[in-house]
Amino acid sequence: MNVLYAKVALYAYAHLDALCAQIDEIVEKKAFSSSMNFSPALNQFEDIIGLTYQKQVVLSLKLCCMDALKGFNDREMLCLDYKYFRTCKKSEYEGLDTASRAYFRLQVRLAEKFAKNLEKAGFNDERFKSECMTMEFFREMLKRVKERENFSRKNKTAKEKAEIKALKEKIAKNAAHKKEKSSGRAALSA
Repeated sequence: MNVLYAKVALYAYAHLDALCAQIDEIVEKKAFSSSMNFSPALNQFEDIIGLTYQKQVVLSLKLCCMDALKGFNDREMLCLDYKYFRTCKKSEYEGLDTASRAYFRLQVRLAEKFAKNLEKAGFNDERFKSECMTMEFFREMLKRVKERENFSRKNKTAKEKAEIKALKEKIAKNAAHKKEKSSGRAALSA
């Protein structure tokens, strides 16, 4: 499975119950307001069926995520919770070194492991695209995950550009200094 979709599922996981509750609310409002709505009953019924299907997809994703998360130990779950869920108290994160390279490498491995586990649980790329990406919630979540991923890369690129610029200036300064020395020696020998 695409790791990007797995990250979307991880970020969404903590909010899936709330999403189901919102869908229930919308269905209830549509059902109550159907007597005031003068559009054909078939259209109203199709809207409610579509929302019910969306809830089914969300619940299915939640179950697959729960199944995929079973393969993680306590430390890995704490790392996933810190990055994606934020359900633990701050005191539980105290021993976690989130600034080290090892932590970031671990996060990459955990996302890959989750993607594999999610695929084994029954949610692959095609299913995620066809079922989840029809909902605005998941499209927005995908957009945000892409922005986060690109944001960190842009920062690295800007930093790298600044380092290259500083190095070029240093080289130019040294070259100018050597040129001054050589022109000074030439003037003394003449």
